[in-house]
Amino acid sequence: MDYSAATRMTHMIIKTGVYLACYSILLCSLLVHAEPSDTSEFRSTDTWINSRSVQIPVTIVVPVDSTSEPMPMVILLHGHGGTRHEAGGYKRVAEGLAARGIASIRMDFPGCGDSLEGFKNNNLTNMTADLNAARSYALQTLDINENRMGMLGFSMGGRLALSKGSNAADYRAIGLWAPDAEDGEANIREYLGGSEQYETMKATAKRQGFAAFTTFWGQDQQLGYRWFTDMEASTVTPTLEQYRGALMVLYGDLDTVVKPEISRSVLKKAINASPAVEYLIAGADHGLGLFNNDTLRSEQVIDDTIAFFAMHL
Repeated sequence: MDYSAATRMTHMIIKTGVYLACYSILLCSLLVHAEPSDTSEFRSTDTWINSRSVQIPVTIVVPVDSTSEPMPMVILLHGHGGTRHEAGGYKRVAEGLAARGIASIRMDFPGCGDSLEGFKNNNLTNMTADLNAARSYALQTLDINENRMGMLGFSMGGRLALSKGSNAADYRAIGLWAPDAEDGEANIREYLGGSEQYETMKATAKRQGFAAFTTFWGQDQQLGYRWFTDMEASTVTPTLEQYRGALMVLYGDLDTVVKPEISRSVLKKAINASPAVEYLIAGADHGLGLFNNDTLRSEQVIDDTIAFFAMHL
C-alpha cells in the first residue's frame, strides 16, 4: 500500500518480543464528589460532571509540576461496552502522559462502568454530548493549552473521535486503537451477526425501545433504536480527509472485531495528516493484550501511545 505523500510519515512497528522497527519517540458542570489520588508525578481525581442533565463519571489526571505554563491535554474515549479505564490500559496511559506533563480526562459512556444510565442510552449522540461536556469541564477548571490538545479513541471511541468528536482545528494529535472507523454501519452489521439479524434487531429496538444483544465477551446489552440510526448516519471520511494534525493508528493483526483492513483504510483516507503513524501489533486481537494479561503486547500499546502524544503535543 502507498502512503507516500510528501507531508506524511508512516512507521510500522511489528513486535514479537523484539522491535523490528521503532518510532522514537479535560463552570458549567456540576461537581458531586471527588476522590483525589496523589503521587510524586500526578494527581488523579474521580468525580462527576453534568451532561445532558444527568451526572456522568469522569477521571481527571494532571501532572504535579511546578511550572506555570498551561498544560497540553488528551481526551480518552473508550470502546463499545468498555469503561473509562479499559482494563487498566487507559489508566496507565493517563498516568504515563501525566509523567510527561500532559493532563487527561476520560469518561464512562451511558450504561458503561460507573454510569448511572442504562445501556439503551448508549449512542453516538449521547456520547458526543458527554465528550463535549468533559472537554468543557476540563477547559474551565484546569489550566489547559487549547492549542495542544489530543484525543485517543479505542474501537467505537475511535469512530466517535472521527465522526462526531473531532474538529480538525481542535486537536493537534489523534490516536486510534483498532478504530471502528468506516462510514455507516457495514461493520456493525457483521458484528451483530449479519444484515438479516441487524435489520431484525433494529426493528425490535424501534418497536420496544431496545434490542437485547450479548457480545462475544458475554456482556448483555440493550441497544436502543438511536444506536442503530446514529451508526448508519455516522461518517469518518470527511474528518480524515481534512485532518492536518498528527495521527496514530494502532491495531492487532489478529483482530476479528475491527479487521486490520479497516484500520489500514484510516491511513489511506488521512491524506493531509502529518505525520500519519501506523503501529501493527503482531499477535494481538481486538483487546490489544489488555484483557488477557498479555503484558508484552499491552506494554507495547501503552508505551507507543504515550510516546506518540509526548512527541506531538
